[in-house]
Amino acid sequence: MRELAGFWKWAGRVMVAVWVALVIYTALIGAWHPVIQGSIFLGFTFLTVFLYFPLSKTQMTKNTPGFWARLLFGRKDSPAVLDVLMMAAGVVVCSYVLWNWEEITRQRWMYQSYELVFSGILGVLLLEGTRRTTGYIIPILALAFLCYAFFGDLIPGFFGHPGFPLVEVLYHYYMMTEGYWGMLTDLTSRVIAIFLLLGPVLFATGVGDTFMNLARFFGGRMSGGAGQIAVISSACFGTLSGSAVANVATTGTFTIPTMKKLGFRPELAGAIEASASSGGQIMPPIMGVGAFVMAELLGIPYLYVCVAAIIPALIYFFGVGAGVFFSAKRQGLGKLPPELMPQAREVFDPRAMVNLLIPIGLLLYLLFLLLPAQLAAAVALVASMATYLISGILSPQRTKERLVHLAQALSSGAITALATLMVMAVCVQMAVSLVALTGLAVKMSEAILSLAGVNVFLALFLTMVIIMILGMGMPTTAAYIIGAAVLGSTLMGMDIQGISAHMFIFYYAVLGNISPPVCVAIYTAVTIAGGNWLRMAGIAMSLCLAAYLLPYTFVYHPGLLMQGTPWSILTITLTACLGVLSVSAGIFGYFRGPAITRERILFIAGGLLLFVPGVFTDSLGTILAALGLLSQVIRGKSRAVAIA
Repeated sequence: MRELAGFWKWAGRVMVAVWVALVIYTALIGAWHPVIQGSIFLGFTFLTVFLYFPLSKTQMTKNTPGFWARLLFGRKDSPAVLDVLMMAAGVVVCSYVLWNWEEITRQRWMYQSYELVFSGILGVLLLEGTRRTTGYIIPILALAFLCYAFFGDLIPGFFGHPGFPLVEVLYHYYMMTEGYWGMLTDLTSRVIAIFLLLGPVLFATGVGDTFMNLARFFGGRMSGGAGQIAVISSACFGTLSGSAVANVATTGTFTIPTMKKLGFRPELAGAIEASASSGGQIMPPIMGVGAFVMAELLGIPYLYVCVAAIIPALIYFFGVGAGVFFSAKRQGLGKLPPELMPQAREVFDPRAMVNLLIPIGLLLYLLFLLLPAQLAAAVALVASMATYLISGILSPQRTKERLVHLAQALSSGAITALATLMVMAVCVQMAVSLVALTGLAVKMSEAILSLAGVNVFLALFLTMVIIMILGMGMPTTAAYIIGAAVLGSTLMGMDIQGISAHMFIFYYAVLGNISPPVCVAIYTAVTIAGGNWLRMAGIAMSLCLAAYLLPYTFVYHPGLLMQGTPWSILTITLTACLGVLSVSAGIFGYFRGPAITRERILFIAGGLLLFVPGVFTDSLGTILAALGLLSQVIRGKSRAVAIA
């Protein structure tokens, strides 16, 4: 990303400031028509992306003088001519929609030729902007869907279709609300944008430091204390970032070196951080972006998604924490040294608690009132900034420093998070709109149903495989959206509850972050920890084994998603926790003491059975886990007698 200077630096600051003001204003006062809001925000996105993100990072860093460098690549502190032209083109095509949106949304199949040209230009800008910010995978996917739409008549068999001419596709994209201006564009500009600003502001006001101190204070007192800090802090930081990579990059810079210093192998340290950070996307109240899309697709308040995610998220982190505990016990890794433990007065300092509790408390309170999620986030953001500015007795100079700090946080959120997500979301919208246009979702649904028949488990397994493949190659949000668009109706057509079906898809999209071969959270962790990335991925998958099994459980027993009677919710939660504990003990080879092969098999088999709802499986699983424990007790007594 460029570090602008001179005119471009100030131009970028003014542009980002206006965009941030619009985000906060529309969240507090109310959003405009989706086409108006989407076109304005996408225009700012193009300005930001092509100003700050170069055509080629490698060529830009060379700072090579010459005509082609100035034309294509620019410099570290200024854009290229191509970038300026693409910024201008983005503003023109978005402004045209902004000024003519009523005619565009009202008229059908009435267009001018230049409008189709605008549509093509906008498509090229989206593909290039997404490539610059998130890489090649999503643009390639969008182009693949485009080819499927164009050449469907050449595809034999079940997945073939008559094909759509270029004119019809361009019109569908630009002149209809199902194309560029569809649900994802609306949701990102209307709801998600304010949350992407809230996270950096909370970090800037010290909430991140408070979370880290709390994690050190509580997690450091357990065996494998440094690893437990990573688990707790990543769970807390997940409420701020909602991104696995951002979580690893933020908390991992502290937790991974600390773990390595205290005896954790590099692969184990990185695996703990990557697996815990991936779970941050499913941790309420601010989950990954996919959770907002889920609420929109299901037509339910975001609060309901948060409530449904609470128990699975806690079980996820309980499983990772149990794996850390057993692994640490087996390797003789102890608690955090006293000199690294924070004092209680430091952790629970009133000013730190106020900066944490006021914004988070307001956010939760307004969500529980079922007010719009974007309004709750905007109020929390304003409250966080106000609290930060008025807490303590500040000199004018100190107040100015805090204002600059907040401005930098808002700017960072707009440039690195909002612009990146906005351009990616609209690019994914290109693919999603063609899923509906070509009938691909119906065809995939029929294909899975024909393969699985009435076997729900087989349908779930096929869905899991497809989503894991998508999740390995693209961000969680994109993988979930494509998966939900193509496969969500399939699962719901098999009498699976909507929230269960979509949470199933979302979970496996999240787990793609740690699943080889394209495991972005692992790659981020290995740059900090060092070591072998494939071994690190294997350990991370072992730590998250419960998370790989949990979605099947809450599909068959929605009690884990807070669906059902209190008793059913309590019993399935307890058996799932016992299953997590037993499986972790078997995988990492420790419970009361080091486990032999027979005991590990009993623990794993018992734990797996406890994930299958039912009296028989719960009873048999409990018996097998108890036999493993009994074996450890007997061996322990035998050793004691032998020593005596």
